[in-house]
Amino acid sequence: MAKRSFTRKLPAHRGTFSYARIPQDGGGVTYRLFRRDMRRALHAELCTFHPDCDRRLIAQHLRTARRQLRDTVDEIDLEFLGATQ
Repeated sequence: MAKRSFTRKLPAHRGTFSYARIPQDGGGVTYRLFRRDMRRALHAELCTFHPDCDRRLIAQHLRTARRQLRDTVDEIDLEFLGATQ
């Protein structure tokens, strides 16, 4: 597999979801996924990948992590609204 490097990307802080990409020493990368609930509290998910990890696998894992984060924050929002028992 070809050697690649990841560039640093800081969170945009727009809306309820954002992410950051932080390159690690040795070629790995860490993604930080952020989402705010209705009370504006911040919730985060961290995903770290080794340098030899396939991009397809990274994308699949990030989609799953984003979905889990969304579901967690949505549960919190529903409780805040009193829509759950």
